[in-house]
Amino acid sequence: MVYEQLKDKVVMITGASEGLGRELAKVFAAQDCVVYVSARRFDRLENLAEELRAQGKNAIPIQLDVADQTQVESAAQKMVQDSGRIDVWVNNAGVDKYISVLDLTPKELYDITEVNYFGLVYGTVAAGKQMVKQQQGDIVQILSTSACTPRKNEAPYCAAKAAALMFSEVAAQELLQHNIRVLYEQPGGMNTSFFEKTGGLTKPQNAMNPADIAQDIMQAVALPRNIARISKYYRFS
Repeated sequence: MVYEQLKDKVVMITGASEGLGRELAKVFAAQDCVVYVSARRFDRLENLAEELRAQGKNAIPIQLDVADQTQVESAAQKMVQDSGRIDVWVNNAGVDKYISVLDLTPKELYDITEVNYFGLVYGTVAAGKQMVKQQQGDIVQILSTSACTPRKNEAPYCAAKAAALMFSEVAAQELLQHNIRVLYEQPGGMNTSFFEKTGGLTKPQNAMNPADIAQDIMQAVALPRNIARISKYYRFS
């Protein structure tokens, strides 16, 4: 289905090199949005952008470490310089590590928190400042059911996602007066390489298809502007 209200919208997807981020880039590109795809792995971004361009879509890769506030601000400035505005910013980048609270080092705590929490904050602020000038925009926070559910050997991840959830709720209240929606989504385990990278977590049976979640998020953005949908996704079998 094509949503005319999304045509030519300028969209940023962080963590777009694989998994849910890649699927989000594809569904927004299918709506003829101008899609900026960002991640630390620029080679994968280039491949994704080339794939979308071959379909006649407008995709721009940006190498970006969301934990670096300066890089995030520069990415937002590039979008405005190139396309004139920021309509949708999706804070999708995330990392996790399987580790006991007794073995946690300061570096590991910071590495997990800086992406899942600070990265989301930096993206929200950078996009929000431009959206205030426009008096319109959507900021989408990809959180997790872990924000509300304690999980053994994932304390830093759960805590960072919980902090990101509260930040998003406060930001939603503050930005509402500027016609900016903050939409926070909380998926459960998805069928991606995320679990393999944690060094111990096991992918759940009947893991969700990230393409399904991406489609649902795009549809949430397409809703009339007087509606803000907040979603949690649970596996059902």
